[in-house]
Amino acid sequence: MPTTIQIEKDTLNKLKTFKEYNRESYNEVINKLMKLKEMSGLKLTEQTKKDIDEARKEKDIPLSEAIKELGVKIDL
Repeated sequence: MPTTIQIEKDTLNKLKTFKEYNRESYNEVINKLMKLKEMSGLKLTEQTKKDIDEARKEKDIPLSEAIKELGVKIDL
């Protein structure tokens, strides 16, 4: 059953950056982020996290593409 949650505008804007395509629901985005958190046992280094974030921002590409480009093995 769908529900409504309250989030701050900054949080919404951050969630939007994780969308891989325009019609991707926030439910999908949140589930993808939770899966990534569950897999955090992989312990990406801070430098790798920074590289992934920079690649996403510079090239305006989805998270999954940035991860592939950097050669990080994470199944989203």
